[in-house]
Amino acid sequence: MERNEIKRLNFLLQIYIDVNVDKDFSVLSKNADPFFILNMDGQLVYVNDVCETLLGCSIPELLQMRLSNIFLSTCLNESQTFFFEKGREKLTNFDSKINMRPETIMDVNVTAFPILFNKEVVGSYVVLKDITLIKKERQLLSEKQAVAGQLAAGIAHEIRNPITAIKGFLHLMARDYKGEPMYFDIVESEVERIEVILKELMVLATPIKKKYEKLRISSLLDQVITLMESQMLLNNIQVEKKFSYLEEAILGDGNQLKQVFINYIKNAIEAMPDGGRILIEGSITEGKRVQIRIIDQGCGIPPEMINRINEPFYTTKEHGTGLGMPVSYQIIEEHKGKINITSSNKGTCIEVSLPTFP
Repeated sequence: MERNEIKRLNFLLQIYIDVNVDKDFSVLSKNADPFFILNMDGQLVYVNDVCETLLGCSIPELLQMRLSNIFLSTCLNESQTFFFEKGREKLTNFDSKINMRPETIMDVNVTAFPILFNKEVVGSYVVLKDITLIKKERQLLSEKQAVAGQLAAGIAHEIRNPITAIKGFLHLMARDYKGEPMYFDIVESEVERIEVILKELMVLATPIKKKYEKLRISSLLDQVITLMESQMLLNNIQVEKKFSYLEEAILGDGNQLKQVFINYIKNAIEAMPDGGRILIEGSITEGKRVQIRIIDQGCGIPPEMINRINEPFYTTKEHGTGLGMPVSYQIIEEHKGKINITSSNKGTCIEVSLPTFP
């Protein structure tokens, strides 16, 4: 772009700032959103007070800076004016790193979108959100899962062989036993329970190779509801479906995704020992993602427990293993999905978001 053209666009940008931002007509809140405005040269031409606090520099200092003074160089393009593969003509959102102080690198989420003046792009809003703590928590959770995986592998290996022997000899003894058969049935059911726990441990330790295929999410959910129907009837649970626009497909492993939704519905059933209603909603978001919500009417989950619910071996159930939720979380993460859990004393909502497959 020619120098005179850049000057013209920068002049129009200054008019936009004078007319809109300085007079509080900006699309962003000057008191709540940390943002700055960037001209076509990559120079900061406006910084709000919240952004000044976040970056730890005065506004006059920041107005002397370019993007290259704020972000890691690997985040910028060759001309140091914007980010790799990010067009000025549309809203973009991505994670990046700020290195204004060498001893402290800040992880930020960046939302950037163009400023239009007379249908021309004259600059960009850049909105920042500090996600340093979130990144650290993710890293800590990842490390915990790695340690738990190693522990799980060791436990599963040590238990599997004796359990196989116990089960084999149990069948041999049952053929000649003349007493009460119920005792053998109880022992066998408990051995099978141990085998189920071992399978969950192995998923945590060494994720099973997935068979990805095109799946219609409404059909998958219908199959899960059918599988859980008898358990819901026994527990006086009514289920209500609200599916809209779920003909879209996703790419995933059907068996693993069934395991996830069975676990979430099972938890919802257990949260309502006196019966109740489970609402299963399905829809497509504007961002072309499948959104599934499982809502129960249970007593809810305390906030301090929600923060730990995906930790391996953490459980509040008397006979729980603490593996169902972290294994489900891992499966959804591997499908490029997201999980959000909200809860109150009126019930819990588990929301799963998965990308659609064209």
